[in-house]
Amino acid sequence: MSVLQSRWAEQPGAMLEQVQRMLDRASRPGYAHLYGQAEKQLSVPVHNDSERMLVWLLWAEVEQHQHNFDSALSALGRVFESDSTHVEARLMAARIRLIQGEYEQARQHCLALIGNTDLLTASICALEVASYRGSLKSSYQQLTALVARQGVPEDARGAWVVQMLADMALRLEQAEEAAHWLDQRFSNANVSYLLQWADAQLALAQFEVVMRRLEPIVDAAPAVDDSLALRLALAEKALEGRKWQDYIASRMTLRVQREDTEHAADLARYYLHLEPNPEKALHWAEVNWESAREHADRQLLLQARNGVKKPSPDGESE
Repeated sequence: MSVLQSRWAEQPGAMLEQVQRMLDRASRPGYAHLYGQAEKQLSVPVHNDSERMLVWLLWAEVEQHQHNFDSALSALGRVFESDSTHVEARLMAARIRLIQGEYEQARQHCLALIGNTDLLTASICALEVASYRGSLKSSYQQLTALVARQGVPEDARGAWVVQMLADMALRLEQAEEAAHWLDQRFSNANVSYLLQWADAQLALAQFEVVMRRLEPIVDAAPAVDDSLALRLALAEKALEGRKWQDYIASRMTLRVQREDTEHAADLARYYLHLEPNPEKALHWAEVNWESAREHADRQLLLQARNGVKKPSPDGESE
């Protein structure tokens, strides 16, 4: 830590660039460990109550990935103290509020984008929130029409738009449309994108497609992402072989021993579909629901509760 403190004191700009490079790579298959390294690097300026806005933006990104959502929102609050119009921070805050099921707060962050970014970005943010507030079908139609008129952005927003369209399509039980959207940015996709793509293909029972296209990516990565391995195991179960089922069994056992709440959703899926255990599935689905309340989390909890014949979660609405 003393070495880190010296580096931050002497070269804060260079250290921030190093952390940014780490986080850019961390979202790619096999590099999730870099989130931990970035967290360690950033702990110095965070604990020193840095006045650098970028420190808090990067810290929010790390905390969001670790599912420390309140901490991430607190860090974003520090960003807004310096720049209330910061677009990336507003989008991140809106996303976290959606994950938490705080739809009105998410809407307010989207409204704050108006006049501070392009109309497409502000509209997409608002439509995603509206889709969770009872206007799913209408929001999907409006976003589809918007993309038809303007096209999918060629910049970094492209994957974001495609993932949002696919998410809405999956929630409307239109898995074929979701798969169509996600095929557009499959090359060089990050882990989040690949997971969504795999879920759409699994919903269509395209098990061979999942193995053929996803397995080479996971095999070529420097490390295995458990969430991706879980999707491979789900596909493999319908085909032949035990490679991924055996791998994920050992990983899930380890995560249970560690009481790893960050991967609660994966544990719930594992005990629902690969190693059926209704009580364990419900436990992990409820742990996941405590922090993440999106559609997929709700469906996971409903499936688990149905397995033990318990009522559906209260206060839910699409």
